[in-house]
Amino acid sequence: MEDKLQSLRKAAEIHKKVRNLVKDDIKPGAKVIDICEKIEHNVRELTKFNKEEPLKGGIGFPCGFSINDCAAHWTPTSRNESRIINKNDVCKIDFGVHIDGHIIDSAWTVSFDEKYDNLLNASKDATNTGLSLAGCDVRINEISAAIEEVINSYEIELNNKRYQIKPVRSLCGHQIDKYKIHSKKAIPIINIPHYNEKMKEGEVYAIETFATTGCGETVERGDCSHFMIDYLNQKPKRFQGLMDHQKKFLKQLYKNRATLPFCQRWSNSWDNLEKQKVEYILKDLVDRNIVNAYPPLYDKKGGFVSQFEHTIMIHKDKVDILSRGDDY
Repeated sequence: MEDKLQSLRKAAEIHKKVRNLVKDDIKPGAKVIDICEKIEHNVRELTKFNKEEPLKGGIGFPCGFSINDCAAHWTPTSRNESRIINKNDVCKIDFGVHIDGHIIDSAWTVSFDEKYDNLLNASKDATNTGLSLAGCDVRINEISAAIEEVINSYEIELNNKRYQIKPVRSLCGHQIDKYKIHSKKAIPIINIPHYNEKMKEGEVYAIETFATTGCGETVERGDCSHFMIDYLNQKPKRFQGLMDHQKKFLKQLYKNRATLPFCQRWSNSWDNLEKQKVEYILKDLVDRNIVNAYPPLYDKKGGFVSQFEHTIMIHKDKVDILSRGDDY
């Protein structure tokens, strides 16, 4: 328990340092790939990432940089990504740090026009509400109901039209376990009365909320960049019939990431494979349910989504908000 907490605290301090290093880089005209790679580079540096022991510490999951109506799971698929931040963008930056598999998952939203303030405040207020209610033996559905109520209390005016801000119903917070970013319990951001799970001592959670001017439902769209080995269904028969280059790639994947999420942008360098080869291998591994794909998630086109997130640890008599910093 103490080792787990120390690892989480170390990862949290690194998360805070990295976001402080990049905060001034997130501005109109900046290239998204440059920010994502700077975040990931500094995570590796500060965790003293070692290629010989890649699972001792490093990136918890790919740096997400989801803009406007994209709610989550977008990161550049290659280093040739040309997207540039615009002054009208609402940017969600979501990245993870792990030490010995203990993951800090935290995110924030940046905009460059005060007209979006209410949207950002809706998710920030909702996340802080969830944090304030978390605790040992607390019913999760009580937290969810409060989060939904907070988000629904906000409105926003854009282009002379007033919008009721809504929670993104299809996204939620989640329990975190060692090397597993999404564990058994969820923290919905809408009221689900029959969800009777409770928080327990020693558990780790990501409390994250998404507020939107759209419809509150997401669809998968665009090229997939986030992947993760399926740790819930590791049946040996699924590995039969793999070709040698697929087995070699999978072996590299287990060595470098185990069950931590990864992105195509990294995998190109693990086995000196061309981008097209990696795409082909990943598609086959996804089809076999060996690897799960997590494509970008979009709300209604033309809408805007905000997100704030912190990682917490539950104690018998208190809650550690591990990723809390001076910035959010």
